[in-house]
Amino acid sequence: MENRLKWTRTERAMPLPEAVRETLSKLDDAGFVGFLVGGCVRDFLLSRPTKDYDIATNALPDELEKIFPNALEVGKAFGVLKIPSSNSGLLEVATFREDLEYKDHRHPVGVKFSGPEEDARRRDFTVNALFYDPKTQRILDSVGGLEDLKSKTLRAIGDPAVRFKEDALRLLRAVRFTHALGFHLDASTQAAAKTQARLIQKISQERIREEMTRMLQGPHPANAVKMLSDLDLLFYVLPEVEVLKKTEQPTYVKRNLWLHTLSVLEICSNQNPKRSVALSWAALLQEIGKPIAWRKSGEKSFVGHDREAAMAAEKIGERLKFSREEIDRLVILVRDHLKLREVFHMREATLQRLIREPAFEELLALHRAAASATDGNHACWEFARSRYLEYLKSPPPDAAKIITGEDLIHLGLTPGPRFSEILRTVEDQVLERQITTKEQALDYVLKHFVK
Repeated sequence: MENRLKWTRTERAMPLPEAVRETLSKLDDAGFVGFLVGGCVRDFLLSRPTKDYDIATNALPDELEKIFPNALEVGKAFGVLKIPSSNSGLLEVATFREDLEYKDHRHPVGVKFSGPEEDARRRDFTVNALFYDPKTQRILDSVGGLEDLKSKTLRAIGDPAVRFKEDALRLLRAVRFTHALGFHLDASTQAAAKTQARLIQKISQERIREEMTRMLQGPHPANAVKMLSDLDLLFYVLPEVEVLKKTEQPTYVKRNLWLHTLSVLEICSNQNPKRSVALSWAALLQEIGKPIAWRKSGEKSFVGHDREAAMAAEKIGERLKFSREEIDRLVILVRDHLKLREVFHMREATLQRLIREPAFEELLALHRAAASATDGNHACWEFARSRYLEYLKSPPPDAAKIITGEDLIHLGLTPGPRFSEILRTVEDQVLERQITTKEQALDYVLKHFVK
């Protein structure tokens, strides 16, 4: 192997967590080779931070089990074991292998254990198929990954059409890696992706959600979404967003829905580098109610588009298997961020209720991005933010702790639908700081509701 493989020495050693060093040392002590492979090698060469470390070895699965008796056999048939580590979670250690036939456009029916060259050829992109030998500080490159790193090119290994047909998730990974790394997509890889775009329908909604979330939380989400559309992938993944490109608008609307969406996405990412999943998705989906409202109005207006967007966002969240908590948060952001335009005219109680929303900081962020993408007027955002900071310093009392339905019964009122009206009215007074104690609340009820 030493004589026939192409090795390149690195100028510096890859920094490795202690758990990774220990795993490699155990492989070496047992007489096997162990190389770092994949994203960790790519990121090391690009001086990017690394989270996950994958190890490839010539040790067979049964031999790995003897070396690592605590390993989890999550993929033993495919030569993959997970090794628990107190510091690094689960380390993936896999035997060099080549994949057999793919039948579901996602997983091979089996594998054949082999060497590093064959293992490299089964991977997706050249920059993800580099091996690093920590003992000698050398890189093994049998697919041209080092040259592609230098030219900042994302290129499929071998025939890109075959790579995408084998595993259709690679279609989304091609877009994500291109923009996460700041690369350009090789022309033949790009052409094959567009030709094979329909295959993304073979991928589970959960995996689509994961890849899309990584894109939307990445450094250039607008460019990634634009590429998804250019490659015809968005049509299959999020038709609700793709349709924005074709929606006509009333003459009084000056901005293009599609371009505005891309602008909000990019601005939101710049203003909120560590944005949440809900905010990342809301920036993409905040306009999707307009095509629905436009169609329902007979192509006359966008009235009610916020409600339509909220319902559509909920359906998308359910389709993509988001958690109920994430869906609820997404719906709030898509539905309510425009309410901040009315903050100067809101009743105090209405504003306080909005401020108490668990997603209010994200509402502020989304409103700010949308305002930046339109007229740049941040007056509403500044006012709402100042009131939110005041609320954090001195929140109004919790009305539910001041007066309850039992208190109303003690005042001689009969339980019924009117209870909600009374409690809501008292809550308004509490939010406006007109009532701060139980005695004041009871006096208010006696005066206004007890005859």
